[in-house]
Amino acid sequence: MRRSLLHNVLRIAYIVAAIAAVVALLTMRGPERLLYERPAERGKTGMVRDVYVISPASDSVTIGKQNANVVLPHAQLAPGSTVRLTRGRVGPGAGGRSWLVVSADTSPTPVLLNGAPVSGSPTLADGDVLGIGGVDVTFTMGRRGVLGALDWWESGKVSHLFASPKVIAQAFPVVLRAFPVSLLCVLIAYALAIPGGLALAFMKMARSRWFRFPATAYVDFIRGTPLFLQILIVFFGLPLLPPWKALIEAFPAMNNPGPFGPTYSLYLRAFVVLSFNSAAYMAEIFRAGIQSIHKGQMEAARSLGMTTAQAMTFVIIPQTVRRILPTMMSEFILLFKDTSLFAAVGMGEMVMKAREVASSSYNVSPYLLAAAFYLVITIPLGRLVQHLENRLARSEGGAISVSEARPPVDSEHAVAV
Repeated sequence: MRRSLLHNVLRIAYIVAAIAAVVALLTMRGPERLLYERPAERGKTGMVRDVYVISPASDSVTIGKQNANVVLPHAQLAPGSTVRLTRGRVGPGAGGRSWLVVSADTSPTPVLLNGAPVSGSPTLADGDVLGIGGVDVTFTMGRRGVLGALDWWESGKVSHLFASPKVIAQAFPVVLRAFPVSLLCVLIAYALAIPGGLALAFMKMARSRWFRFPATAYVDFIRGTPLFLQILIVFFGLPLLPPWKALIEAFPAMNNPGPFGPTYSLYLRAFVVLSFNSAAYMAEIFRAGIQSIHKGQMEAARSLGMTTAQAMTFVIIPQTVRRILPTMMSEFILLFKDTSLFAAVGMGEMVMKAREVASSSYNVSPYLLAAAFYLVITIPLGRLVQHLENRLARSEGGAISVSEARPPVDSEHAVAV
């Protein structure tokens, strides 16, 4: 009874807190803003509209051509001159604080306030326009509601640096265009890795050492070296080989842009390195899964007149796939995240495009946006893997042992055996 009463009290408290938060969000006023135009980013032409949100913790804002809070590179100002706005009281005993224009030494052009020269330290009102070096800067009071809350977030130093709504909105179309590149790489590479891993698994289980040794050496090399090193070897070493040069000479279109931007040559190298790497891990997944099937299954199939190949195809492999499906999904998730390493070799996937925006805006918010694109794929698939593992555990009566497919540090996953 007491516990039920406590739960009801907590539920009411949560509802009241949620209502208060919504009311505060809808009625709050954000910090003041400065609206102005600036040249477009590198590679684009024309002017773009920009906004500077004044931090509530700041009592002074400078406007100039360089070394200022609001930079107007195309303004006609004397070298080193700026216009300074300061927060101060309006008259004796004023209850609020307003922004004043306290510095207007920007010869050879005078500073204008709503078209008239500035004299003294005038107070700025909502909608006032400062003419600075031939450029208009509009002062506005804080917006209300959700937009005001976004301005408060934008005005914080840490929140602006790591999760700026303005920078994220600027980076979103750029990263969105690169999302299919990462997805295409992982889909094709994974499709190639499955038959490759199955072939390696059979080679490792073969009786002949002529099959076992090459497969074991390949798997040990791939699993024992970093994927980033393999990417460097393939991307910079493969083009030096004569067969690759002959391929490019025979098909010059390989250097043309392919789907979503990267060249066909880059795509081919990405498919090679990802599929070859994943095949080594898939080989261990298949091998552990096949060996987890009781040998009586094979004996029963042979006693029915099946050949070894028929028994593997119709009896062993279907049971194996059912057991290793969660681990195969985990391998897909890992492979999708590994596509981010292609940013180091100039392939235009999500991380590289996010880095381009981050370097031009001096802000790391695009990386957070790229992380969100990865989570769109990895979280649902992760939940699916968990569901499949729980379902398999119930069907097996909970008696499942675990075999590692990757080292614990490098995002391991398990094989149900």
